[in-house]
Amino acid sequence: MSRDSRRLFQLATLAAACALPSMLQSQVSTTRGLSVGVHVIGTSLATEGNDTRSGGGLSARLGYGFNRIVTGFVHIDGSEIEIPEEQGNGAGLTGAWSMAHAEVGARFHFANSLRRWVPYLETSAGARVVSVKDARVNGQDAGKVDFNGGAFTVGGGVSTFFRQTLAFDVNLKVTGGQFTEIDLGGVALQNLEIEATSVRFGVGIIWWPK
Repeated sequence: MSRDSRRLFQLATLAAACALPSMLQSQVSTTRGLSVGVHVIGTSLATEGNDTRSGGGLSARLGYGFNRIVTGFVHIDGSEIEIPEEQGNGAGLTGAWSMAHAEVGARFHFANSLRRWVPYLETSAGARVVSVKDARVNGQDAGKVDFNGGAFTVGGGVSTFFRQTLAFDVNLKVTGGQFTEIDLGGVALQNLEIEATSVRFGVGIIWWPK
């Protein structure tokens, strides 16, 4: 290698070494590796033949970013549903209503590590349960009643990064499916097909621990 070639190579190496820290410092967001999310959620539930009812609760999410785009996750949430005692579910069922989801899914980021805001889409599948505590059916005590079934969810949101590993997150999820079982404690009614749609709007924090 000639002297001029060696000098050019040394200058290129020096320039790359000087530029690397600047490039690393300019990365303001990440979607790779382990992440933990906690959200406050507003929820709604609509079942066939009944009005839509709303409520609120909390959710937790554990994810792992396999690369810049794809993150697998598990998600759980719980919320109270406000249904007036005099209305119940339209079939004489009253009590304290709540709803929970447990899901496994994938999130697809439109990621750019040089940008503070990262939009995404996601899809998941799992289980949904609506519980009625201190239930009364047509005026008779029924204890606890559970409506169980599978659920399929699509959603999307935007994460806005305070720093590279901490983001403020807003998302919206729409879940469809059927309640296929009603658990009355000692008795279970199965093979049902009660269509239900739940919607969740979440505001919270996602953290990527290092």
